[in-house]
Amino acid sequence: MLAFIAIGLLVVLVFIIYLIDRVNSIEKETRQFAQTLNDQKEPPALGPFAGLTSKKLWDAMTGRVPEGLDPGVLVEVRERYELVLQKHIEAVFQEGVKDGQRGLSGEPKNTKLITTLRGPIESWLPSAQVNTLYKCGLDSAQLPPEQLDAVRSALDEAGQTLYGKALINLVQPLSMTLMPTAGAADAAVQTPTLPPAASS
Repeated sequence: MLAFIAIGLLVVLVFIIYLIDRVNSIEKETRQFAQTLNDQKEPPALGPFAGLTSKKLWDAMTGRVPEGLDPGVLVEVRERYELVLQKHIEAVFQEGVKDGQRGLSGEPKNTKLITTLRGPIESWLPSAQVNTLYKCGLDSAQLPPEQLDAVRSALDEAGQTLYGKALINLVQPLSMTLMPTAGAADAAVQTPTLPPAASS
């Protein structure tokens, strides 16, 4: 009897050990499977510009799209980038204006930190257009009015180049807002309306 009991207990003990080992194996396989699924998932787009910044953002807007970036996400980024481009252009131009007013001449940088409603973003523009924008701002503050037509032309050309490379439609030339002519400024002033004549 004792021998049968001992054998029975031994069988039960072996069965328990087998069950514990089997549970551990299943748990290990489950963890490995979950890890595999996580590794296969694409990382989510970071922020309003899909994690792109500085020259990488410019490259994506000008056709050099990073591998794996969804076309739909790129369209949304481009819509938000238009304001960034506009602010960057205005900032470089105004930098030139301020230096011109102080009688200085500096070297504009390609990058600027642009503030948006979705947070700050570092923007990058090509050196050729950045230098032109800065020079136009500088000249607008130093040259007499009769010599500004050439400056306006250079400003408009730089703007058209930048917007064209970024595949964004430029609604109106940059000079319309950054260097308005006297005629345009006068047209913006509304003529006061006269009160209606009293009826007899």
